[in-house]
Amino acid sequence: MMTAPFILLFLLLRLADFTSFSYCHENTRGTYEIQCIQLDAEATGEATFKRRQAETVNVPIQLSQPAREKFMALLAATNYLDHPETFESGKKIADLGAKRLTIEMPGGNREATFNYSLRKDVTDLSAFFEGLINQETLGFDIRNAMQFEKLSIPKRLEQVENELKANRISDP
Repeated sequence: MMTAPFILLFLLLRLADFTSFSYCHENTRGTYEIQCIQLDAEATGEATFKRRQAETVNVPIQLSQPAREKFMALLAATNYLDHPETFESGKKIADLGAKRLTIEMPGGNREATFNYSLRKDVTDLSAFFEGLINQETLGFDIRNAMQFEKLSIPKRLEQVENELKANRISDP
């Protein structure tokens, strides 16, 4: 029972060893060309996304404490992106869009790029960031609807409700 606080303390102390983490999803199809989240060691940063034929949007982001702890646990499960060459499955899978994970540490940087991974730790980390991106793009759409398309607000709120039910939002 006493090991959980020590593990959490270890993870938080390990945080001091990295300065920046980013997750980018580049997609050749779909609504968005690129969607990125960049976080510092305090889980503060920026979400960036670009719709096709539109300007790039930057939105500040701050993870809640539970989301920060989940992020740190997921990152630790990948041993801070150790052995990135094992992230890609090597299987012939449809183009799901390149996912690029980068961590900057005093001892050097690590980067992994993959389309599809069989590693559970990698897919869990990717799913967490896809949920954050989903959350931020939905929030941006709602703010725009409030300003420019008031009649679409109920539809946008229904989207949020459906995404919450489907567990596709990482930090509600």
